[in-house]
Amino acid sequence: MPKSIQKRIDEQIKKWEMEKKEAKPIQEFINVITISRECGSQGCEVAERLCSETGLDLFDKKILEAMVDISKTNRGLLETLDERSMNIVDDIISNFVNEHHLWADEYSKLLLKILTTIGKHGNAVILGRGANCVLKGKNVLRVKIVAPMTVRRNQTQKCHGMNLDDAMKHMVSTDSNRTAFVKRYFNCDANDPSNYDLILNTGTLSVEKAVQIIKCAIN
Repeated sequence: MPKSIQKRIDEQIKKWEMEKKEAKPIQEFINVITISRECGSQGCEVAERLCSETGLDLFDKKILEAMVDISKTNRGLLETLDERSMNIVDDIISNFVNEHHLWADEYSKLLLKILTTIGKHGNAVILGRGANCVLKGKNVLRVKIVAPMTVRRNQTQKCHGMNLDDAMKHMVSTDSNRTAFVKRYFNCDANDPSNYDLILNTGTLSVEKAVQIIKCAIN
């Protein structure tokens, strides 16, 4: 695991441990944003800018996967919650598994625990990994970033230095893999608009404008 990712996770654990020692009031406002995105829609840029402007913590694929790996041998991440919250997390996961008729393996159970733990701590932006399927409630805003195919293809070509044909193949493959991941681990349809609270089109909205709309929604 890269030292930079390990350092970020260690810092996050310390931050949660400090918060655990403090008496935190029950949050009645939105403090968790999940961001799903189509490939080439600039969803990553929206998430990063949103965190920069709000001070929320960003959890992307690399961080989440590293957290899952760490949790296989170390319960430190999960134990940043108090006992009551840990019991609530277990109940949420059990209900989710039963509701979605899942045959949960070790990876999916750990990912569910990590996502739910982040959701209980709050003050987070979670990018991808099916978080919108798992986290629901008054304190969660589930966002999806989309864009027309030509816009996404051009953006993919620009970001990866590909020709148009390769950019198109990469875009289709990435979207298919993300959809399959969500279906496999959460039995959830990533393309169902009812699984989101807010859908933003960066074909007509700039990254800056999309961030402003999200900020208005959470305020």
